[in-house]
Parts: sequence; structure tokens; C-alpha cells
Amino acid sequence: MQELERLHLEHVLQSVSALESIILRSFGPEGGQVLFARDTGQVMLSRSGERILTALRLEHPLARMVVECVWKHSTITGDGSKTFVLLLASLLRMIRATAAKERLHNSTAAAAEAATARHLADRLLEFALTELDALIALNVLPHGSCVSPEDITAKAPPNPSFQTLLLSFFHTRLGNVHCGFFRDLMCELLSRWMGKSGQPSSSFRFLDNNFPALHTQVSGFPAGSSRLIEGQVIHRDFATPWPQQNRQPVKAAVFSGYLQPRLLTAGDVLELGGEERVTEDTSIVDFSSWTERSLESIIATLQSFGVSVLLCALKQSSAALALAAQAGMGLVECVSEEEMSLFAQLSGVTPVSDGWGVHPEHVATLTFCKPLLLGAHR
Repeated sequence: MQELERLHLEHVLQSVSALESIILRSFGPEGGQVLFARDTGQVMLSRSGERILTALRLEHPLARMVVECVWKHSTITGDGSKTFVLLLASLLRMIRATAAKERLHNSTAAAAEAATARHLADRLLEFALTELDALIALNVLPHGSCVSPEDITAKAPPNPSFQTLLLSFFHTRLGNVHCGFFRDLMCELLSRWMGKSGQPSSSFRFLDNNFPALHTQVSGFPAGSSRLIEGQVIHRDFATPWPQQNRQPVKAAVFSGYLQPRLLTAGDVLELGGEERVTEDTSIVDFSSWTERSLESIIATLQSFGVSVLLCALKQSSAALALAAQAGMGLVECVSEEEMSLFAQLSGVTPVSDGWGVHPEHVATLTFCKPLLLGAHR
């Protein structure tokens, strides 16, 4: 049986200290940003502790374990990645210093150091589980302030305490030039969003879970040009002409499959012939004619429901585009899965895989729908 390798305190401290040296460069209000350059030429500039640590290519298993613990902590709390590493390094140094003192009074130096380190680690864990909450309540909370949902949703300027909280948050992730701008932008976002929904906790959770789909990156513009846009942005252009430019309600349907029935799908095998000698005229041509009639029937059904916008996850046939354009419908194809999921959450409708399965409950009413020009992309 292979003997397990024993971790030494000094080796653990060396690994954590290496991570600490990287984090220290961006810690605090005066901390700088860390620049990463990959072999592919891709460059990343960030002050976020989580992004910096997860971007490292670590070979040591202990260092990877520490980064994973930091990631789990940040996922739960939303912050504190750099503080996690700094406190861990400081605790390890205190344990090493205390263990070194015990080693001077004991003949078996290695055993004494290991026993002392283990005892201190157990005491720290017990302290965190039994005494830390009371200590924070007694010595930390009196110096803080409470931010209520009303401080965010009020039409007046947000509470100064809430603005200070956001400013401190952005100071740990952005340069000093943009912190105030993004604080005001975030206050505006939260005020608009939470003013429409009465559940602050669910609103925060929704924004956190869907922020990548809600955020649109536009290259070629400075960060100060960032702004809020009303509605959901679908990052695809209309495949058919969309004549409506005014803000008026429209009805939309979402399709996860093809509008026109297909002759073959993945894994299908087409067999011609047989006992009755099926010919091309009585098989493929007839089927093609049937799909065209089916497509016309589906478009007619959508028109009867008042649908004028079609969001499709797949690229549609030229016949589907032609009929949709003839019916005055704006069709957007190749919509990403994330955007389809977000649209379903916001509208409350589910995507339809088969055009024959469209019913009134699958139709969503949009406040408006219009093309949007962001940078060089429409």
C-alpha cells in the first residue's frame, strides 16, 4: 500500500503566500489592476480577486484546492476573495510562529510543531463556529448601517449608505476613474428593476443569475459610454424586413425547432423503392409539396393569433423566410439558448418545437420591438 504524503505547514504556507503576493497588488482602494497575457495573445485586465485567481494556471494541487475554496466562498457571499487569501496567509504565519515557540521547549521538534499546528487549527475552527458571530455582532455591526429595499426603489436619490457600499464594491474591481460612474449606473438599474417588482430578494437573484445575458459588450467605445437600454437585447438581426419602427405592442412566438417540416432529421435514413416501387414523383415531390402546405397553414395560424415577431433558435428555410416576409412578420433566427431562456422567463411563454403545436398560450405580448444599433452591430 502506497504511503500517503504528509503535508508540512511550511509547504502550505509557501503555496498560500504565492497566491497572496499576486492578490496584494490589487488589494484596497489604492490597489492596481493585474494584467494577464495568454499564449493566444488574449489580454485580461482586472482587479477582481475571483477573476485573478481563476485565471491562474496552477499546477500544485494545494494551490488549486485553495482557489476552489475561494471560488465557493465568493459564490456564496458575492465578495471577499482577496480577503480570504490574505486572512488565510496571516493565520498560517501565526500558527507557524506559535508552533516554532513550542518546538524550542520540546526534544522532538517535528512532532511538537505538528501537534501545535493541529491544535491551533482546531481551536480556530471552534472559534469560527461558536464565537465569531457574537464577536461580529458586538464589535462590527455598530459601525455599519442598514440598507432597506426602500432605499433602493425610492424615486429620490439612493441612500448615501447604499451609494457608499456600491462605491466600495466597485473600488475593488475597477479603476478609480470609473467607480463613481458605474455606481450611479447600478443605482439606476436597481431603482428601475426593483421598482417594477415587489420582491427585492428575487430581483437580486434574477439579476445575478442572468447578468451575462442582460449585459451587452460593445467594442470600440470607452467604459464611460455605458448606458441602460429598456427591454431585452437579442443579439441577432431580423432575417426578414421589419417595417414597424414605432413603440407599440406586438405579439411574438418562440420556436426551438424548424417552422417547415423537414424531410430528414439527424439519424434518419431515406429508402426509395420496395414492393410497390415507390418513385420520386410519389415520394419526395409529394412530401415537399406537403411541407409547403404545412408551412402555409402554420403561418396562417400565427397570423390568426396576431403574431408579428418570430424568434427561432435554428436557421429557417428560404420558404419559411419568404412566407414570413409575405405575411409581414419579422423573423429572427439563430437566437442563442441563453437569450431564449431569458425571454421565456420574462414573457412567461415556453418555446415551441413544432409549428403545429402553437396555441394562444404560446404567444407573448411585447411592449415594443425595434432594431437597435450598438456600435457596428445591428
